[in-house]
Amino acid sequence: MIITIDGPAGVGKSTVAKLVAQKLNFSYFDTGAMYRAVTYALLKNNINPDDEKSVLDFLKNHFKYEIKKDQGQFLYFVNDEDVSGIIRSNHISNVVSQVSTKEYIRKTLLPFQRKYADDNDLVAEGRDMGTVIYPNAKVKIYLTARASVRAERRFQELTEKFPQDIATLDKQEILEEIKIRDERDSTRKISPLRKAKGAHAIDTSSLSIDQVVRKIIKKVKKANKTTLLYRFVRFLAKFIMSTFYNLKVYGKENITKKAAIITSNHTSFFDPPVLAAAMKEEIHFLAKEPLFKIIILKSIIKRLNAHPISFKESNVKTFRIVDSVLKEGKKIVIFPEGTRTDGSSIEELLPGVAFLVNLTKCDIMPVCIYGADKVWGRNKKFPKLFGKISCVFGKPIKFEEFEHLPKEEKIKTILDRITTSLENLKAYADAGFVGPIP
Repeated sequence: MIITIDGPAGVGKSTVAKLVAQKLNFSYFDTGAMYRAVTYALLKNNINPDDEKSVLDFLKNHFKYEIKKDQGQFLYFVNDEDVSGIIRSNHISNVVSQVSTKEYIRKTLLPFQRKYADDNDLVAEGRDMGTVIYPNAKVKIYLTARASVRAERRFQELTEKFPQDIATLDKQEILEEIKIRDERDSTRKISPLRKAKGAHAIDTSSLSIDQVVRKIIKKVKKANKTTLLYRFVRFLAKFIMSTFYNLKVYGKENITKKAAIITSNHTSFFDPPVLAAAMKEEIHFLAKEPLFKIIILKSIIKRLNAHPISFKESNVKTFRIVDSVLKEGKKIVIFPEGTRTDGSSIEELLPGVAFLVNLTKCDIMPVCIYGADKVWGRNKKFPKLFGKISCVFGKPIKFEEFEHLPKEEKIKTILDRITTSLENLKAYADAGFVGPIP
């Protein structure tokens, strides 16, 4: 699960994010610290931020950035130097916006920022966490506060961290710097500071840190709450699958923490409950439109997170459904073969799944359900009472793989990657689940 906390300078993002991460036992990621670390490194090495070639060479070949935790404190290292204190200095604060507005710097750092969230439940804070870095975060927070309040907080922070500089600090000057920085951050062309769509705005001007933290945790708990019917059906599915069909789940380590499109082979009516039983979190499903024309069935499956789908490229409604689910930080299952197969092979995928991936720019989680066709195949009216079913999660397919490709080539490449992944997972299952999962 990803929680983003955005907002202007001096609003309390770092303090709040650290406490939220601590209380939820999540990892904490401050991208602002990363940009400050880059700023410090460029200044130290006399590299002009406007010199794109030199900056990119330095970042790709001579810049090592690490985050370490020591006795509850987060420490930041650049090339093995602890820069935790110096990157918070007033001098770095005045220069960092000039560095962070460079598109080539942001693009270079983006893969690291996203990779950090792959295997972690994460609280990320900055200025574009919910808008650019993690647009599919499950909970998005936007903190605000009056400029005068933020200036006072900034003054107190600087006097505590750098008491030797107290004689040179001026509240009015800090206030003007904050106003200038707000203007610069909100009007820049690259990743401007703004409230993300669906973000919860919290004005911290008259709130204590604890009050803000409680508000955020309350919203997190609400976002994690599943419906009573879904919880009951998932429990029932887990009981039936484990008791009667000895359900085995492989590749749990490949289940990404963030929003994703789950692409699964489809051989049985058992496939949706198998996936629900195999995953701890709540998931959504895309189901064929005809199922929603049966009034009683429609009422039930909608409560179980099923949504109608058409695999046509022009189906805007389907895209909006998928996009909405993903923007809530959730996962949605698509059976890209379009209908149940006999299970002998992976059949040709419908192009709609690739269009959805391209439009949502979301990662793909391939999964192979194995054995369900032997228990309840497409030509059987009723399932067997006993059998063996397995579920294999493959390595996530990153959307970054396709970002640079022209649209037509991108669609074809996405389909080929999903097909290859599903075929490899089926071959792994056919071979007896031996060795590393492809």
